[in-house]
Amino acid sequence: MTTLAIITQYTYWVAFLCLASGTIYFLAERNSLIEEYRATATTAAVVCFIAAANYFVMQGSVGRDGSIESILNFPTEFRYLDWLITTPLILTKFPSLLGSGEDRRPLVVTLIFADVVMIATGFAGELAINQAGGNFSSLGLGMFLASGAAFCFIIYILFTMVVAASKDKLKPIRDGLKRLRLFIAIGWMIYPIGYLMAMFGIGPEGLVLRELIYNIADVVNKVGFGLVAVFAVRQVSRDQTIRKAIASL
Repeated sequence: MTTLAIITQYTYWVAFLCLASGTIYFLAERNSLIEEYRATATTAAVVCFIAAANYFVMQGSVGRDGSIESILNFPTEFRYLDWLITTPLILTKFPSLLGSGEDRRPLVVTLIFADVVMIATGFAGELAINQAGGNFSSLGLGMFLASGAAFCFIIYILFTMVVAASKDKLKPIRDGLKRLRLFIAIGWMIYPIGYLMAMFGIGPEGLVLRELIYNIADVVNKVGFGLVAVFAVRQVSRDQTIRKAIASL
């Protein structure tokens, strides 16, 4: 038994509780938003629900016995199946916040395609690393570079196309989009760093620490991201409701 292992095991359960609470909150908040922005809260709830279900299974798999082996032996697929579903949904919040004034389908398709490439190549690379016994793999490095290129492309789209499309939007929306871009540009960097930790063989305790960081990052990047998006559209919803009330007097 190690202290790091037992702390990490309990964070799986804590992450489940946070994500489940996020699901309930976003669903409850949905009806307080104007119709145009309700999809933002719905998407945030779906993302948290999927992640909560995944963490419920993972926390049962890793147990709470303080054993490093219990954490290292759960399948890598759990992480990537979650990310393959939730990360495209997270990225759709950007077109959603931009509103329906223009055709956002090209932006949605571009972001989702790049994201799927990023997750799929990352998964293939980690499988190659696992098959190499947790050591350096040329295929793992190649997949890392491909996944990193897709990630950089996503960042490029967010800081060019999304910025340009948001110039005429209300200040709460512009501020919200700015914060959400930082979530992606900074928050998502945790995952390629974790990939490199696995590829260069940091040892069992290092891999347990990676899982601990992943658990914290997943909560921040899903619940925190959703809160920023919902707070932005809630402010717009309140302002519009007040203006309509004043106009009706």
